Amino acid sequence: MVRVLWVYECLSPQIQQIAGIVASHPEIELEIMTRNTELPESAVDVPLIPLECRNKVDFRARRAIRKQVIRGNYDLVHCYTSRNLANTLAACSGLSPRPQVIGYRGTVNRLSRLDPANWITFWHSGVAAITCVCNATQRALLESGISEHKLHTVWEGCNPAALTTSQEYTRADFDIPEDAFVVGTVASIRRVKGMHLLLEAVRSDLADLDNLYVLLIGDVFDNELKRMATDPHLASRVRLPGRIARGGGCAGLFDVYAAPSLMEGLSMSIMECMTQQVCPLVSDAGGNVELIRHEQDGLVVPQGDATALGSALRHLYNHPELRAAYAQSAHQRASEIFTVPQWGNRLLDTYLQVANATPSPISKAA
Repeated sequence: MVRVLWVYECLSPQIQQIAGIVASHPEIELEIMTRNTELPESAVDVPLIPLECRNKVDFRARRAIRKQVIRGNYDLVHCYTSRNLANTLAACSGLSPRPQVIGYRGTVNRLSRLDPANWITFWHSGVAAITCVCNATQRALLESGISEHKLHTVWEGCNPAALTTSQEYTRADFDIPEDAFVVGTVASIRRVKGMHLLLEAVRSDLADLDNLYVLLIGDVFDNELKRMATDPHLASRVRLPGRIARGGGCAGLFDVYAAPSLMEGLSMSIMECMTQQVCPLVSDAGGNVELIRHEQDGLVVPQGDATALGSALRHLYNHPELRAAYAQSAHQRASEIFTVPQWGNRLLDTYLQVANATPSPISKAA
């Protein structure tokens, strides 16, 4: 039996599902330290212990974690934020027996040796393993000097039942004609998402496509993008509605889902588009190419290249049969690989590998 403790901030509905999958395994006993211990009845059928880590050096949190680790005699402790990881590593110092501490990494940037926080988290000698959301994350940590045997890629997954259907929203709700060609995304729109490249492509290379509209759902933190959206050549066909309730389900309104990211881990929004059978057009940044296979599940273009993005969009505009085929392939891929149960099973495999000290190679895309 492997006793596992999660040190987590907040348990989202998807994470609650993952907890249920992990806890149901006959070789795993799971307990969770978290802020939100007041969950709906039977939402998570595992013990929940209250904990709040306010920063990376939180002595009260360290005392609580140390007390719980001693009481629980855990084999593994999985920490899902850097502040939880820092405090857990400090809390476990000097313990015998000492649990194996697992970190979590969701970004694809390398670790900076000038950042002292990295020395009390990912580079700490007490870290036994790190779960990485994609192979690109794993490679970045490997290039940062983390030992390969510590790195485990655990692809996450999407729960289609948690998404709204496109019937809850219509194109008319966004002042878009029903017969328009709609390119869109659902995200927190920062510069790194590359949406300025999409608008540049529409303005410079696709101006002749009068029925092309751009619908970007989510909070916009890119002021330059806001300025571009007011350009007379774009204003009539760019929609920035901001964040809307259950916006992830709006991907069904798009003909093409655009993700021209400059940096990306494993995008949940791309997975949501795949489950809704929408044709993806993504950059080759980070984990995008692990989700979307070029000319099979969608099109992949070089990151930062607005001209290539415009050419790919025109190709998809001119070939509706390709859009349909890519959308169908993406949907099938999501249903076979990127589901919540498969995510839970991959995490279980990692726990058993770490508990048995079995190294994990970089995952191969199916």
